[in-house]
Amino acid sequence: MSWLKLCTRWIGFLAVAVFAAQGAPVAPRLGTVTLGGQPYISLLGWGSIYNLGNRWDPKSSQLQLSNRWIHLEFKADTRRVDVDDVTINLSFPILRVGDRLYLALRDEETVLRPLLKPPRFPSGRKITTVALSPGHGGKDPGHIEGSRTEKYYTLQLAQEVQRQLQKSGLKVIMSRSTDDFVSLEDRPAIARKRGADLYLCIHFNSGGGAEAAQGLETYCLTPSGASSTNDRGNSGGTARTGNRWDHENLQLAYQLHRAILSEIDFADRGVRHSRFKELALAEMPAAYIEGGFMSNRDDARRIFSEAGRIKFAGAIVDGVMAFKRLVERGQPE
Repeated sequence: MSWLKLCTRWIGFLAVAVFAAQGAPVAPRLGTVTLGGQPYISLLGWGSIYNLGNRWDPKSSQLQLSNRWIHLEFKADTRRVDVDDVTINLSFPILRVGDRLYLALRDEETVLRPLLKPPRFPSGRKITTVALSPGHGGKDPGHIEGSRTEKYYTLQLAQEVQRQLQKSGLKVIMSRSTDDFVSLEDRPAIARKRGADLYLCIHFNSGGGAEAAQGLETYCLTPSGASSTNDRGNSGGTARTGNRWDHENLQLAYQLHRAILSEIDFADRGVRHSRFKELALAEMPAAYIEGGFMSNRDDARRIFSEAGRIKFAGAIVDGVMAFKRLVERGQPE
């Protein structure tokens, strides 16, 4: 992605943040209705609070909300919102009642509000150190495709991300730098002890055959009281340590996912929610990248080639830097 394009998008987010300053909790302003046992709000009403124009197509049950800086698309009976052509998975379905679409209040609080009112770090707090956690290692090979193991390629990609982050002026902590086994509990503990400001897990998917499943998934921690993307219907669960940064987690995952899709022709499997142990235990904003399917021919070319890893790492760094600018906005250089 060009620096001009990155800066333009960043300025757009700042503009969204300015008009979203009025975005106090919406339930008292809109009122809620109970649907499927959950509190829901009107999407048209929510859009009016944020001064978003609307285009409603009753035949397709699709609603578009937008202004000059952001474009959102919703469709009844789906668990997703497309934000500037990037898919974000929701915990609860969009529901249609008559000629109106309704959004679960929990999704407004944990997905849409962090996007339209991006979190901001307290004055003086900056991102200087990033922890990278290459998946698997040692006795745990991860996915295996022929002679290729996930543990090897996650480390190769993480080391290239490390090199490019350091070139950008950031310090980097590695949960492992060699083919060693490090437990899921120890990985975020290493990041905490060494003062990391962000935590990124790097993994690859596999399964479904060479022509089947493919694409990019980026995860953030599931908020308490919400369903994980791959575990719909289970909205229980108490808050984890990582839920202290729910808004930052969502925004970090979104910035990473968008930057990667802008640079690399991945199928978009969306920003997702999970209670992966590393995300749950992280004591700083965290995201978990599933960088394509080792079992898919197109994805494998990006994963297994040095040129593909260099480009992939650059996109990850772009996402980190976009998040850094966003949460540090207004602070002195």
